[in-house]
Amino acid sequence: MSRISDAVKQDHREIESYYTVITSSQDPDEQTRYQNMFTWELARHAVGEELVLYPAMEKYVRDGVEAADKDRHEHQKVRSN
Repeated sequence: MSRISDAVKQDHREIESYYTVITSSQDPDEQTRYQNMFTWELARHAVGEELVLYPAMEKYVRDGVEAADKDRHEHQKVRSN
């Protein structure tokens, strides 16, 4: 049985791999494809965390409100860059 934390970590690794291709590729078509995939996966991931993960953390995890707020703050830093 997989845990939600495993899915979140897998999403992070996948998004990071797209970023690596974007920044290392010399092929504009490949960069565009991976930029589109990066944008889609990052948006999907962020929405999923906001709708599912953070409310569950706040409800079921000790100090979950603080942990969810910390993660939201980190996401906000990424959005503003």
